[in-house]
Amino acid sequence: MRLETPFWWYRKTGALASVLAPLGRLYGSVVEGRFARATPYRARLPVLCIGNFTAGGGGKTPTAIAVARLLMAQGERPAFLTRGYGGASSGPILVSKGQDASEVGDEPLLLAEVAPAVVATSARSNGSSPTSLAS
Repeated sequence: MRLETPFWWYRKTGALASVLAPLGRLYGSVVEGRFARATPYRARLPVLCIGNFTAGGGGKTPTAIAVARLLMAQGERPAFLTRGYGGASSGPILVSKGQDASEVGDEPLLLAEVAPAVVATSARSNGSSPTSLAS
């Protein structure tokens, strides 16, 4: 497959783009302000985030499993934190054997076969924390 520059890449800016440009700058300023006011969260444990802008098929799950296995080979105790796409549970919930993919999603079940996996749809889902994985 030959990669070529998209036809629209060097196209002159049209009227719609010119009209929307101020809104884009305003939106960018609002987002920049939100980031400037955000309080960073400091995790007590080292965190390695594996992700990209691809929703599916980018190889994130196999990469996470490979990294976890490398860490385990070095004596570390990795764990997975995932949103559990496709599952009904909002969590946080520790994935265990016997759970159904409709509850936690299929990816967490696969990850949990390698290392402990926690499903939480939001960092602030309900203020509770799952069972400690560090023990």
